[in-house]
Amino acid sequence: MKNYNILFQERFHKSQIYDDNFSNLFNTKGLKEAIEYLKSIGATKLDMENYLIKYKINKWTQNDLSELEKKEMLEKLKEIKDYVIDVKIESNEKFNVPEVIIETTDGIIRAIQFSAFRPKVKEIISNIEDETRYGNCYKFAFYISVGIPFENYLTTGYIYGYSDKAKYLHSWVEVNIDGEDYVIDATLNAMVNKEGYYLIENAKPINKISKQTLINDLDNYKIIDNENIPVEVYYVFRNEIIEELNKNKDIFKK
Repeated sequence: MKNYNILFQERFHKSQIYDDNFSNLFNTKGLKEAIEYLKSIGATKLDMENYLIKYKINKWTQNDLSELEKKEMLEKLKEIKDYVIDVKIESNEKFNVPEVIIETTDGIIRAIQFSAFRPKVKEIISNIEDETRYGNCYKFAFYISVGIPFENYLTTGYIYGYSDKAKYLHSWVEVNIDGEDYVIDATLNAMVNKEGYYLIENAKPINKISKQTLINDLDNYKIIDNENIPVEVYYVFRNEIIEELNKNKDIFKK
């Protein structure tokens, strides 16, 4: 059952504390102490490997490193010897942009820089290539969903921090291009093969809204304006909200 307080109030605050405590212990007392802390709060899965891969992809799509620095940074993933098999950067012939390919024991992650694939996104999200883009996933997912010329689903659900106790509500866009499924995550500035994205984020969708449904709803129900009904609440509780609005359609419909 979807619970508003857990989704939008308690969960983020607790998850941030869990991640901060783990990181502090890991940096000051070592991995053993940090793992003992996770056990004490009921965590059953630690996923530092995929967290690190996500972090490296995130840095690769920013504009503050040279191409050589980016390559050297990604090469360091090979140090995760029991998990990462190979890392390479190749030209993606379909999209005509560089692509990072990370082969792991659990699957392959393929990522391109979204702003290289769709440069005009920088006209809408001016900071998409720097670290200030963080914390805007709900707004950015909307811009991507309505802006790209492909049918897609604006998806909202949980992603992991370091462990399964640190879960964050997040929005991304899922799209099929020429028979292949991808995820576009604007806060990573990346388009990733769907299987690879779900792997590195431990993504657990709660709700999906098609591009056309999103456009129709925002056009027909003006109260969904991020003030009366915040978009992130609409993303999760869309069906429940629309049902209630239809009961009072003379008031809420245009």
